[in-house]
Amino acid sequence: MLNPQHALPIENQGLDPKLFNQVVAITQSIPAHQHLHMHLLSLAPGKARLQMPTNPAFSNSYGLTHGGLIATFTDSAMGVALRTLNLRAVTVEINLNFLVPVKVDQILTVTAYKVHLGSQLVVAEAEVFNPDKKLVAKSRATFYRVGKLLDSV
Repeated sequence: MLNPQHALPIENQGLDPKLFNQVVAITQSIPAHQHLHMHLLSLAPGKARLQMPTNPAFSNSYGLTHGGLIATFTDSAMGVALRTLNLRAVTVEINLNFLVPVKVDQILTVTAYKVHLGSQLVVAEAEVFNPDKKLVAKSRATFYRVGKLLDSV
């Protein structure tokens, strides 16, 4: 099975250091992220990039990566992107378009970003790319704000 480069540093692209460290700590402590070997690449205000390997354990009946794995990847990435805005939020609705079949045993990269920040609802999008930098899936989700991540940021 392929694994992301865990030795690579996570790039901070403009976040307050305290918020950056908190987002990294929370993201790395989530059991699903650990089990699926998700790895942070970079964080910026309202934006996150992650990598995740695919493997046969999460394949569908056609031997391709199961769509539920990609849905989890996009939902997780959008949640991380919202944490960079010092938000705690939960998913209310998610939509996902699969554009290209995703083979197993490759590393996917997702870029997630905030689209709209309302007083109660937040909209985010995520784009998933294969190793050839081809867009394989696009997702949009609505989140409900449940509080702040840190009080002092």
